[in-house]
Amino acid sequence: MTGRGPRTTAKGSGRRPPRKARARGYVRSVVVNGRLPAFLLSVGLSVLVFGFLFSGDFPVRVVVVEGNKVAYADSIVERSGAMGESIFTLDTGAVAQRVAQHPAVASASVHAELPDTIVVNVTERIPVLVWQTGQDTVLVDERGGVIASGDDKSLPRVIQTSGTSPAAGDHVPSDIVQAATYLWKQMGSSLTALGYDSTTGLTAQLSGGRTVVLGSGDQIPLKMSVVSAALKMSETWSRLDVRQPDRPFYQ
Repeated sequence: MTGRGPRTTAKGSGRRPPRKARARGYVRSVVVNGRLPAFLLSVGLSVLVFGFLFSGDFPVRVVVVEGNKVAYADSIVERSGAMGESIFTLDTGAVAQRVAQHPAVASASVHAELPDTIVVNVTERIPVLVWQTGQDTVLVDERGGVIASGDDKSLPRVIQTSGTSPAAGDHVPSDIVQAATYLWKQMGSSLTALGYDSTTGLTAQLSGGRTVVLGSGDQIPLKMSVVSAALKMSETWSRLDVRQPDRPFYQ
């Protein structure tokens, strides 16, 4: 018979070691396993990256503007509000929205290029008309928005005969713009000048010295049919008023 000694089972006292002892044990464990240096390194890198991004040492110093033909680049740079801002915290979407508020800009996109440059690409509004007041000329889009100061001999022209000249960002009556572009297209060389004032509306000067008072920009095709009929009459006339096309009169 083989005898066996009594078994001994080690049991704890049922109490957890003190907190300080647990902390010392954890530190000893991470030191032995090499985790503490890696942890400290990651914390250090995080601090360095945070300081790198928010130190203010990387301001935007260059703004490149692309796609502009009418708008001056410096006016777009000023509108962007990006100069001097940190390139890492710059909200390019907000910059694009600010640039799109420029009178000559229809839309814009913005991206950053390290270390200190942003690129602004703009799509400009399309001028369809030159609006002239005295010696001042501005370019106008199809909705009557004044895009910028400037002139283009290839575009239709309206000469404002009274009042002050509109500036970039202002609006002229959109119905007058649409009527003017229609008239220049339909009448061609027989139309020598097109004037406008807020009281009379549109007045067309025809070749041969005749004047046609058109008034507002509505019913222009109907008004033009009356003008065409009047030009075929045997009676001579120098001034035709078609502001009320159903009751025209001439002299």
